[in-house]
Amino acid sequence: MSAPDGIILSVSGLDLTNKEIDFLQNTNPFGFILFSRNFSNIKQLIKLINKLKTVTQNKSVLIFIDQEGGRVQRLRNKEFIKFPPQNVFGNLFLKDECLAKELSYLTSFLLGTELKNVGVDINFSPVCDLSFSYGHSVIGDRSFSEDPIIVKKLSKQYSKGFRDSGILPVLKHFPGHGRSFNDTHLSSSVIETNYNVLSSTDFVPFSILEKESLVMLSHIIYKKIDEKVATFSKTINKMLRERFNFKGLILTDDISMKALAGNLNSIIKKSYDAGCDVILYCNGNVNEMNVFYENVRKVKKKYYDFFLNDMLNLTILNHNYEEIKQKLIKEKIIHI
Repeated sequence: MSAPDGIILSVSGLDLTNKEIDFLQNTNPFGFILFSRNFSNIKQLIKLINKLKTVTQNKSVLIFIDQEGGRVQRLRNKEFIKFPPQNVFGNLFLKDECLAKELSYLTSFLLGTELKNVGVDINFSPVCDLSFSYGHSVIGDRSFSEDPIIVKKLSKQYSKGFRDSGILPVLKHFPGHGRSFNDTHLSSSVIETNYNVLSSTDFVPFSILEKESLVMLSHIIYKKIDEKVATFSKTINKMLRERFNFKGLILTDDISMKALAGNLNSIIKKSYDAGCDVILYCNGNVNEMNVFYENVRKVKKKYYDFFLNDMLNLTILNHNYEEIKQKLIKEKIIHI
C-alpha cells in the first residue's frame, strides 16, 4: 500500500462544511483527530467518522483521539464511561502492584473497546511522562507516577489493553514532559536537566517503544541535548531511532501550540527536516489547511510499512465487556 501524506488534520464542528469537503477531496492525509467540538452523541459521531473515512483520497484514513481519562477525555456524555486519570493506578501500584497492573489493563481495554465501537482507530495515550511536584500541572495526574519503573510497567499495561481492544496507542510526550515549568499549549518551555539524569528517569518508560509503532514528541527544548525544540531536533529524532530502536512513526504534538515559533509552513518544514514523519494539526481551520497543505510530505515508506504491519497484525481479544465494567465499578475505578 502506498504511503499517505504525513499529516493528521482536524475539522471545525459536528459535521463537515461544504468548504471542508471541497478542500478534503483533494487531500491524502494519514488521519483525522477528533475533539469535543466534533461530538454531541454517538449517532452524530459515527456519521461524522464515516464521512471523514470517505471524503479524502485516502480510503484507509485513520481516526485519532485524545481519550486518556481524567481531565483529557473528548467523548463525555452518558453514552461513554468516565474514566479516571492515570495516577489512580500509580497510587494503587504502591499498595498492590498486581492489582494495579490488572486494573490498568482492564481500564484501557474497556476504554479502547468504546473507541473501536464508534470507528476510532488510534488513541493518543498512554502518557509516559513522569510526575514532578515542581512541574506544571498540565501533566500532573495524567502521569502514572514520579517513579520511572512504575510509569514504564503501567504504560506497558495500558498499551497492551488498547492493542487487545483493536486500538493502537500513541506513547507521549518523548523525551518527557513532566519536568516542564510551562504548559506548551501556551508558551515555550526549556528543560535544563542533563542527559545522564534524563536517561535514568524520564527516558525509562519510553524503553517500551521498541515494540510500538507510534510516538509523539513534546514541544520542549532539552537544552543539554539540543538548543532546538524537540520537534525540530535531529538529535532527538535520531535518539529515538538509535537508542530506543524505534522503527515506527514519529508524530509531532499539535503544531498550533504556542511553544513553536514561526508560521505553520515554517513549522511543518522544520519538523519534517528534523525527522518527524507525521504532523499533527488540531485547529480545524480550513483556511489554514489550504495554505499549509502544499508543504506536507508523504510518510517515509520504511516507517509506514512497519506501522502498517503492526496495525494489520492487531489481534482483538474477546474479553467480556460487562464483566470488566462490573469489576472496575466494584474496585471503584469507574463510577456509573
